[in-house]
Amino acid sequence: MRTVFLLFCSTVFSFTSIDVISQNAEIKINKDKTVTVDQIFDIIQAQTDYTFIYRSDMFKDVSPMHLKEGTIKAKTLLIKALPKRYYNIELLKNNTIAIEKIDFSQKIDVRGSIIDDNKRPLSDVNVIVTDLNLGTFTNKNGEFLMTIPHKNFILNVSLLGYKTAEIDLSLESDLSNIKIILHEDLLGLDEVVVTAKKTVSREGTSTYKIGSQAMKQVQAMNLGDVLSLIPGNKMEQTNLTSTKQANLRSAVSSDVNSFGTAVILDGAAISTDANMQTKNSSTLNGGKSIVGGGVDLRSITLANVESVEIITGIASPKYGNLSSGGILVKSKVGKSPYIVSANVSSTNYQASVAKGYELNKLGVLNTDLSYAYSSGAPTERKLFYQSFNLGLRWKLPVFKGVKWNHFTSLRIGHSDDGNRHEPEEVFKNEADVKSTSYQATLSGDFRSSLLGKVSYNFSGSIVNQHSFYDTYVINGPFPIIESIESGTYNTNYSPNAFNQTRDIKGKPINLNGRIEASQNASYKSLDFNFETGLQYSFDDNTGSGRVATGNIAHTQDIAGSRSATFEKIPASKIFSAYHQTIIKRSGETSNQQLNLGLRYDNMLERYNLLSPRMSFSSKHNNFKVRGAWGVSYKAPAMVQLYPGRSYIDYINFQYYAENPDERLAIVTTYVYQPTNEHLKPNYSDLKEVGFDWSPSFMNFNFTYFKKDMRRGISTTDELLLLPKAVYEVIDAPIGVQPTVEPTGEVNNIPRTVSVMNNNYYVATNGVEATISPKKIKATNTQFNFRYSYLESVVTNTGFDIDKSSYVVGDNSVRYGVYENNLTKAIRSFGTLTLIQHIPSLRFVLTLSAELNFKESSQYIGVGLYPFAYYDIDGTYIEIPEENRMDPEFDDLKRDRNSYTTTATPFYSNFNLQIRKETKQGHSFSFYANNAPWNNPTYEFLGSRRTLNNKISVGFNLTLLIK
Repeated sequence: MRTVFLLFCSTVFSFTSIDVISQNAEIKINKDKTVTVDQIFDIIQAQTDYTFIYRSDMFKDVSPMHLKEGTIKAKTLLIKALPKRYYNIELLKNNTIAIEKIDFSQKIDVRGSIIDDNKRPLSDVNVIVTDLNLGTFTNKNGEFLMTIPHKNFILNVSLLGYKTAEIDLSLESDLSNIKIILHEDLLGLDEVVVTAKKTVSREGTSTYKIGSQAMKQVQAMNLGDVLSLIPGNKMEQTNLTSTKQANLRSAVSSDVNSFGTAVILDGAAISTDANMQTKNSSTLNGGKSIVGGGVDLRSITLANVESVEIITGIASPKYGNLSSGGILVKSKVGKSPYIVSANVSSTNYQASVAKGYELNKLGVLNTDLSYAYSSGAPTERKLFYQSFNLGLRWKLPVFKGVKWNHFTSLRIGHSDDGNRHEPEEVFKNEADVKSTSYQATLSGDFRSSLLGKVSYNFSGSIVNQHSFYDTYVINGPFPIIESIESGTYNTNYSPNAFNQTRDIKGKPINLNGRIEASQNASYKSLDFNFETGLQYSFDDNTGSGRVATGNIAHTQDIAGSRSATFEKIPASKIFSAYHQTIIKRSGETSNQQLNLGLRYDNMLERYNLLSPRMSFSSKHNNFKVRGAWGVSYKAPAMVQLYPGRSYIDYINFQYYAENPDERLAIVTTYVYQPTNEHLKPNYSDLKEVGFDWSPSFMNFNFTYFKKDMRRGISTTDELLLLPKAVYEVIDAPIGVQPTVEPTGEVNNIPRTVSVMNNNYYVATNGVEATISPKKIKATNTQFNFRYSYLESVVTNTGFDIDKSSYVVGDNSVRYGVYENNLTKAIRSFGTLTLIQHIPSLRFVLTLSAELNFKESSQYIGVGLYPFAYYDIDGTYIEIPEENRMDPEFDDLKRDRNSYTTTATPFYSNFNLQIRKETKQGHSFSFYANNAPWNNPTYEFLGSRRTLNNKISVGFNLTLLIK
């Protein structure tokens, strides 16, 4: 018979696990039936010697459960009735089971100690409750203490060089003395993650986490190589001689998308807003520099990186000045041996060394040094890239006895990117783009009785940039054009061959500060987390600017750049405030989470912007549904707001005599000064829904998203008709320049300039899915499939201007104005990966098949005829829609062959990675990409085209020196 205490004192309980019931006790269910929790206890008591005591009204709100006819373990039946994390359960004398519902309003202390496999205490272990945004570190004895609202949480325990552990506090028998063992993160472990792990961030949106084992497996040299592990991205041959930018969730690559992707290193955003290293500012042509685009991912070395988290969904409101997701890079913190690593491929060489020093009372110091070199091809030296990177990260306990974690980091990087002059080259074309960066970050957190957890991050960076371009021109002579003001000038001629150089010296400066307060509260089954923060960023360029030298500034009749002084350009400033409330409900068989966030940005001291961001998820047993929506903004870059003057040069008169003293040219320079104060921040609207299903035999994640990027900054043509005076020779004496006078005749000559506007729009619909079946234990084999379908429609609301098919000088010449055509791109791509891990041999092999189902690009609504035109006098004339195809406009009709659809057939790539570790932790790895089949071809428009790269191989050797 059931024993009931109407008033059961909660103080008699010390929590134990639900394993109080014998593993062998079995219960027979004679028929299918629906029962209450009380009736389940009656069934167990009737067939065992257990009895239960609890409050009589404890389970009045619990829904009845369905039992099927047959035999069931008593333990399993009790689990169905009592989810472990919501009740205290204790086995008393005489097999009496006492049950008490958890009181979520009482805070509890969690104490524990962390040791390694040799039972040695581990210091500086990071202990975090992610749901509460709370964390601490272990002391030198491996001990930690933290206070939480209740025990319905997961502890995340991590340390450099060790496998991360997750501890379910609801299953611990004694929260005052938790014992945790961390295992070294080596291939001898049973579980090793060598692919990107699909997760849902604390903010409830899609993220992919890539750990150190996954980065080692693909021999990633820099951050760009890591992106190949997320759905939709290919494993590409590393080529350090070309810039690398992020492209998240888009079927088309663009500077707008890359510029909107934030790269955040240890909490500090890397800013490129003040980069002005353009060869031609009117077109944002940066030469070998990324201007008005994203971070060059080659600059982020992985020598001391612990993990990379890629936010493809809606970022937390704490992250701003972005419109296309973010990449969070976390550096290593903690004691470690010397880690010496070398990567070698046919064109790339990289070496690094890293070490974590225990400084006793002075904390922990992590250092890293890396060098990389790359050439364009094994048989050439023209293209080259080299970089040095030094990193220092110091974790310092500021005050003894105060819960204050403080970090100081310093990073120094130098890169040299260019192309040399080969002796056999006829035309000299050298480039040398050097960049030296210095970045310092102060970050940490402490507890405040008034504000809760207070975290801060203050960073500053300065970059010395020098771009040098040297071209040897042999098709002279040209009239020397070097004026910097509008006007008509007499000038002479250059030699037949001469050097023309361009120097660009920039010094971008970025200051960024953020402070945030976080509080927690609980009410019954609801947990609340509140985060409020302020942020300020400042970008400026104090460089001397752009100078063209060699006495020649001829721009071949197109708009070009001459000199510019960067330090006179106004700085870019952004002030931000944000708040986020996370509400989590914990039920007996399900839980829900609601995130409500709002960010305010005052951008460029002229735009006041609000960015709402929210998400909701609901989990029932092993099935979870989720949805999210968010808005974000990206401010224009300084080079877009203040591109500087454009110079248009043209020749009015030429008199080239055999005697240099008699030569004369009359040239006109027109200075075009754009005013771009009309430019607005780029705007992004992202919606996503999805579900996660985790039955016992697999994990399946599915996400559908709709991403609208609006007001991207792009260029459009503007026509200028400039007056060109006609001159005639009046007298041509020997030994001096001739005497000339204008005839009075003036002709209009056309020139186009590039004007920046918010005219770039991309609408993307996409699907992402990952499938991870349960590991085959007999062979320790895993499979992983990730798939991405992307459909992007690109709209450019600007227009093109083209000259008619008549010869220049013809009185009927005119200039058509055409709408930019919509472009629809589709990319359907999947990767099937086999992972063969043999722990006893410390060996892992991955074989991935990249399945390119569809890649296509087509023009939508091609406009072959103009909607308007300029006549010879520069008059703008609109053409009625019904008349645009009339024969009188045939001279303005565009060639249809210029607007063809491109599409590739299905093809596949195969990539192999092998890694072997020794007992001491040394490792050797090998990869072969595009093997065993490479360069499949197909026919397009009568020609053969290849579909992938040639086979590439690489090696890595890593030594642990303890």
